[in-house]
Amino acid sequence: MELINRLKTEPTLMPFIVPTCEDEGICVEFEKGIDKSAILIVKMDDFYNSLGLKETPPSVDCLIVQYCLENNFYKIHLVELKNQERAALINHKNIEGKFETALYDFLSDKFRHIFFDVVFEIRPRLILSAGKVQANSIKAYSLDFLLGLKMFRFQNRTLAIHGYPPQPLIKSC
Repeated sequence: MELINRLKTEPTLMPFIVPTCEDEGICVEFEKGIDKSAILIVKMDDFYNSLGLKETPPSVDCLIVQYCLENNFYKIHLVELKNQERAALINHKNIEGKFETALYDFLSDKFRHIFFDVVFEIRPRLILSAGKVQANSIKAYSLDFLLGLKMFRFQNRTLAIHGYPPQPLIKSC
């Protein structure tokens, strides 16, 4: 859990470590039995908004780091949450920009000293959770447009954005 401990003690991230990943009425849920002490959630969007930049880059809502003890690796979930009436209302270029910022600025530049440390094996996953959330119901719809979005290269891996209905579930390792 060394990676999680390093992130917890990173002064610039401390204010953005939160107990849940939630935005636009959508909250990421965790499978029963997951050790919550092996999870760290950073509100990446809040981090970028706090920088006071002339032009704030688009960024995903949350970074969820999950330590997998059995195999000694870390799942890195980059999560964007969208509460939209229809998939057509989601700006495709903006979604690509959010994941670009997460991968190439946040992980590869600002916190390279942590995420590129050779002692950590990380397995990133890009997640867009979208649908319309109302009172007690969820309208899920197809996210086929994700197939047309660009693929990302990160640490010798090719990554695609995976779509899920609202209330995505983070599974155990």
